[in-house]
Amino acid sequence: MQGIYLIADTSTGRLYVGKADGAERFLGRWSEYARNGHGGNVALRELAAADARHRQHFQFSILQVFSPSAPSAQVDAAEAHFKRALLTRQFGMNLN
Repeated sequence: MQGIYLIADTSTGRLYVGKADGAERFLGRWSEYARNGHGGNVALRELAAADARHRQHFQFSILQVFSPSAPSAQVDAAEAHFKRALLTRQFGMNLN
């Protein structure tokens, strides 16, 4: 399945909204976070660089699930919606 997820940093309360799409979907994205602590995201990379164990403070939630055949535009629109609704660009860890 593909979809939109939320990472809550339980030590700061800051949120990050991401999408799991493409061939790897949720398992692939979350495996990447487990492996390196940042999944390639700029704000999370900064946290990992400051403290490699900071990922222990992350709590993952699924916000919305889409079928594997859902159009990428639909998944992108949902991700943008949750970023706006949760104010993660202004007060969270989404830089774009």
